[in-house]
Amino acid sequence: MAALEFAKKGASVSIFDPTHPREKPCGGGLTGKSLALLPVGPSRDPLPARRVQNCRFDTPRGLMIDLDLGEPVGIVARADFDAWLLRRAVEAGARHFNDRITKVDATGQVKSLGGVEEIFDLVVGADGANSLVRRTFLSATPKERRWMACGWYARGDSEMVVRFLEGVEGYLWLFPRAGHVGVGIGAPLGHPPTKDLLALLEREVARAFPAMARDEDTPYYAHTIPSPGADGATLREMAGDKWALVGDAAAIADPITGEGIFYALRSGQLLADAMTSGGSPRTYAERAMEEFGHDLMRAARLYKRFFAPGFTDRMLDYADRSPALARVMVDLVLGKQDYMSLKKRLVTTLPRFGWDLLTHPARKALRRKFAE
Repeated sequence: MAALEFAKKGASVSIFDPTHPREKPCGGGLTGKSLALLPVGPSRDPLPARRVQNCRFDTPRGLMIDLDLGEPVGIVARADFDAWLLRRAVEAGARHFNDRITKVDATGQVKSLGGVEEIFDLVVGADGANSLVRRTFLSATPKERRWMACGWYARGDSEMVVRFLEGVEGYLWLFPRAGHVGVGIGAPLGHPPTKDLLALLEREVARAFPAMARDEDTPYYAHTIPSPGADGATLREMAGDKWALVGDAAAIADPITGEGIFYALRSGQLLADAMTSGGSPRTYAERAMEEFGHDLMRAARLYKRFFAPGFTDRMLDYADRSPALARVMVDLVLGKQDYMSLKKRLVTTLPRFGWDLLTHPARKALRRKFAE
């Protein structure tokens, strides 16, 4: 996205990436916010996304709610989506080199495995959770600010499911794509260890979703998802004089949901906008902090409360009985409800929430009557 936006604005852009085609360990969900950022592809090359408008949320205790998301979510295989976005960048004028950068420095000089040695005006680290650019100018994102996402891709089809698990500060997901289903689980890195997390996922899927169970020939995937801390230090340091970080390299995934695609796309846009309108890499960092940084810091502060014992059970129970609260929950999932104003919205929702609870038995009886 950064390359696409820079190229559209007339910059000379070189993309060094030897990994395509490759599948990134990721649920692959594109919210409406993410879809709105994407360029319109040509008719011969449409966005390779499956559209889903309903999601089932549940817990092992039997609480379950099916929610209409109100707008379609796109679900993609990252091998297809990332290659599609790369094609858009190349069409806009960016040059793609199937080459790996091995060294960068503060002058903007890069060296590659293929023998490139060149100085650039700006080096953009879009090289993921273990970013070389980040490690060169800052340090690797500490493990206490990383999620582990792991799972497998199952043949067949499924509804979209998010399941909260007892004793795990995370959740299980089934994300239906074109031709297969992304089966995964996410939790803080090391809590529990990855092998135990995968074992938990296998047990839960075998019990609740047997058609999605992994067979012996299906490989696992596993990758970390970095997010900012509550102090915002990472967000303030995500750019220097001749370098900047975007996406996972900048550690800007949502600490609660793990959603990172929107922030990856938007950070690429913000960087190009800042640099081509007379700003600097530090201007970009300031804009990112203003647009979504404070909200991600708030999410980091709320994380422990959200995954406190019993909270998700109560949340689903109330959402099942209250359409008003269900709407808040859906908006959080879609990224339409920010964390900074969440408390205010919940307070203003209280009168409607009380009415929903009061009238729930009557509404439930009417639904049962019509179903009969």
